[in-house]
Amino acid sequence: MATHPISIDSAGGEYMETVLVIAWAMKSGDPVKTGDLLVTVETAKAATEIEADRDGWLAEIFFAEGQEAPVGAVLGTIADEKPMAGQPASVGPATAAAAAANPRELVADEASSSIRQPGSRPIASPLARRLAAAAGLDLAAISGSGPRGRIKKRDIDATLAARTNEQDGAGQRAPAAVQASPVAAPARQTVPVVLIHGFGADRSVWRQVVPLLGPGIETISLDLPGHGTEAARPASSIEEIAFLLSDRLEGMGVGNAHLVGHSLGGAAALALARLGRFTVRSVTLLAPGGLGPEINAGFLAGLARATTVQALERWLAVMVGDPSALPIGYAQAALRQLEKTGNRDALTAMAESLFPDGTQGFDLAGALGELAVPTRLIWGRLDRVIPVAHAARAPGFTAVHLLDGIGHAPQIEAPALTARLIAETVRSAG
Repeated sequence: MATHPISIDSAGGEYMETVLVIAWAMKSGDPVKTGDLLVTVETAKAATEIEADRDGWLAEIFFAEGQEAPVGAVLGTIADEKPMAGQPASVGPATAAAAAANPRELVADEASSSIRQPGSRPIASPLARRLAAAAGLDLAAISGSGPRGRIKKRDIDATLAARTNEQDGAGQRAPAAVQASPVAAPARQTVPVVLIHGFGADRSVWRQVVPLLGPGIETISLDLPGHGTEAARPASSIEEIAFLLSDRLEGMGVGNAHLVGHSLGGAAALALARLGRFTVRSVTLLAPGGLGPEINAGFLAGLARATTVQALERWLAVMVGDPSALPIGYAQAALRQLEKTGNRDALTAMAESLFPDGTQGFDLAGALGELAVPTRLIWGRLDRVIPVAHAARAPGFTAVHLLDGIGHAPQIEAPALTARLIAETVRSAG
């Protein structure tokens, strides 16, 4: 039984050593058709969907979700015949040609090359490069803890912590009574930008914005309760959403953050700020909920209940000022994700509890007025989900941007401008 490799190569001259496996769309043994989504990986710039180039069966998966894979490595294989349980697949010509990149052989290679050779270019994640540049660190002087000596964020954090300790006086120890618990999350050395998506979406909605934020800005994209990776944990109130998000950020060691939220995520950002469990440095809101009672209840119900690409496309078109702004295949990918997470019932229940009788069941205008940090409001004039008129409730200290030709999703319709405005808010916080 011949097999064929599933892999991804660097493109467009982009310097990229590894990719992160985000999600497999199917499991070993599943039938595959040409054009089917196989796996989603994250490159240095964005998430990339890898589709099948032939019919067959998904035979093997070499890199699980959450693992890094070197560019060119065989992520898995497609077999010409359905694999039998326990039957090893023979390696076809194409797979044999890529055998040098097979992860089973890379284990030894990575171990032997974990130390960089003198004069070689440091291998580092995009985030590590941004953090190092912002802190004035020389990557060549940092030992990486990732595969093949790749420098990751934790290596930058460790270097900064060591530098701080040296400045404060090396060798001094804190009294045992006040030393942190070994299981507590370490405090972050930088202040991250926390991105919170809207109802029915997931954290991948920020994929076009994050690479445009510029160097020195660390981001954390969270899934709302009942969405994405948190599909099994829905919430019934905006307060519950805030508590759940706060718990997760605390577990990540976040004590300070810049908040960015879209729609329901904007309401969640305001509720988080009001909760006061960590220090908020700035707030950027994109068409946020909570500033008025009106909302397009049909849109919310349509997103949750759509079972075909055609139906979902119609509702997604309501979300934007110009439907052509939606990436090709966006509805198909969104429906596939909805079916994979199996959170249709959770979304329906959340919509009914958060927006009873087609009304926003929470008022966060007071929370917005209480903010004492740089605050920015971004709203499309063509928004058909939440009326742009709600922007009039913003207090005088808020910078308000009303965008011509834009609907409810500026991060999709105008990612460059959205990234610029977020970055300006972050920088204004000092």
